[in-house]
Amino acid sequence: MIKRTIGILIPFFIFTNLLAQPNPDIYRVMYLKPKSGSNSQLLAGIKEHNKKHHNKGVMRVRTYRVVSGEKSGWLVRTYGPMSWAQVDEFVANSESKAHVDHGAKHIRPNIEETVGPMYWTPMEDLHYNPSTSDKPSKMTRVQFTQLNPGMSGEYYDLRQKYNEVHQKTNSDASFSMGHLIHGGQRHAVYATFSRMDSWSDMAPTASTSFSSRYNKVHGNGSWDKFLKQVSKTIKKSHDEMRVYMKDHSTR
Repeated sequence: MIKRTIGILIPFFIFTNLLAQPNPDIYRVMYLKPKSGSNSQLLAGIKEHNKKHHNKGVMRVRTYRVVSGEKSGWLVRTYGPMSWAQVDEFVANSESKAHVDHGAKHIRPNIEETVGPMYWTPMEDLHYNPSTSDKPSKMTRVQFTQLNPGMSGEYYDLRQKYNEVHQKTNSDASFSMGHLIHGGQRHAVYATFSRMDSWSDMAPTASTSFSSRYNKVHGNGSWDKFLKQVSKTIKKSHDEMRVYMKDHSTR
């Protein structure tokens, strides 16, 4: 009972701590599914809409095409980083008559479905060797993880052990972690973001398997224990590849 209570309290404290930060980095994410046969019209509309309403300040946007996973063929629009106060500014701008009317004319007619908006924040203590560039990469691999109820604490520990292996074996891996804090599933959702230049970056570069390195760092048999804890902690996971669309972005 005590362990279960701790498992419930840890994600609550993590969430309230995130909200208590004076200026957390917030990213707004929106998925757009083009209507069949309307992709080129949607892209033309987005380009025009960006010029008029998403060319400065917090309104600047990055657009990606999803090229693998369950949302392959969809577009993703991301905004940020911004503070919660800037989210208010963003929403006020987005709901202005001029903005709404322009979107209704140039974008909405070519969209079949949307998902979002969702709000994410980085989990910097779970990053490993993250890029310091503020420029977008050509591609981004996103690995989503949804946890079972009350498992945020266990997941946090697993990720720390995972990162420790990278650190102690001088891994050249690079990724950042994000946490969905509003606008999604009720239970904890996290994602790993890996910058890539091409599909060839998917190939492993280490000479030995990660499981072997894990056992070397944490002791023989530890990898099997890790996998058992993962199966207990994670409800489901999936990933997708995003390709950056420079001509349809303003940052």
